[in-house]
Amino acid sequence: MLSGLFLLLAAGCDREGGYYVAAPNPDYPFLQDLGEFRVVSTEEQAAAFEGDDFVAYDPALLAEDDLGRPGVWYGGLGAPDDPSYYGGATFTFKGTGGSVCVVTDPELVFWNQAQSPAATTSDYLYVDNTTDDGDIDLDVGLSAYYTGSPGVEMGNFELVYTDPGGVDHSLSYSQCAQAGSQTFSGSHSGRSTVEYCTIDTEGLDGVSLTGVLNTFLLPLTDGVVHYAAAVFEGNCSALVASAGDGIDECFFARESDGARDLTEDETSEDYCGDPDNPWNAGCLEDKFCLTPKKLNAYCEDHFDDEDAPCIDNGVHPPVDDAEAEAGAGP
Repeated sequence: MLSGLFLLLAAGCDREGGYYVAAPNPDYPFLQDLGEFRVVSTEEQAAAFEGDDFVAYDPALLAEDDLGRPGVWYGGLGAPDDPSYYGGATFTFKGTGGSVCVVTDPELVFWNQAQSPAATTSDYLYVDNTTDDGDIDLDVGLSAYYTGSPGVEMGNFELVYTDPGGVDHSLSYSQCAQAGSQTFSGSHSGRSTVEYCTIDTEGLDGVSLTGVLNTFLLPLTDGVVHYAAAVFEGNCSALVASAGDGIDECFFARESDGARDLTEDETSEDYCGDPDNPWNAGCLEDKFCLTPKKLNAYCEDHFDDEDAPCIDNGVHPPVDDAEAEAGAGP
């Protein structure tokens, strides 16, 4: 009887779960050392603003300085061959003697294909597609305290102190204290959401600090989470005020793969509003960031596109005024 139960249980557990593990992408290693970033000066920040919009992909910010240091980095992190390995990227920057703001934003918009039906700006309900979500967790600390080997093995800023009684104590030397979506300090933002923290480098002018981008979740579609990252002069509060809408999903733009290669015509209002034009990530982000209805109008035009992030789950606005007056639709 007992052996029969074991056989029954074994028959019910024949799934390996491989579908939920992203496959490696040969073009994007899972461990990367990005080298040293320059701190983007307040003058560079001011020059990159167009109204309230910060143009992170401005060629001047992407360009390396005389020391080979980029200002804003766009890249992608892949999956390891062995899913038990931690993946991510590291970069360094020099302390300025004042406050700096470290920011990273994984692709694409913070809910990608999910939108709450309770949202006041929502006319549609989208089914969450977890195969297109990605997440990167940010950490920053003195390079001297980093326990990993850049480009070889990920680490953190936690060291162990053994007191005179022989008891070990774990001490965190992380300097990145960020507030998550519920404003709890020390938390992380979540899938596809921008993360940032202010680092006080008083007394650390010229001292090396390390930024850590831990790969928390990889999209299952291509096994790559694309992202943007940079270090800005000044504290994050000042950067939020300068950006108008703050450091949100729209602060770094075009971080999705191929989005920066699009022309202005391919992301114009006329192009994105034409149902006959193919869907693209630039339109998705622009519509999300610029229109009061977020993606509603764009998805209405592109609901039938196979590659568009607009999934038909049976919830639509009224098809005509008569139905609207009758109270049909959500």
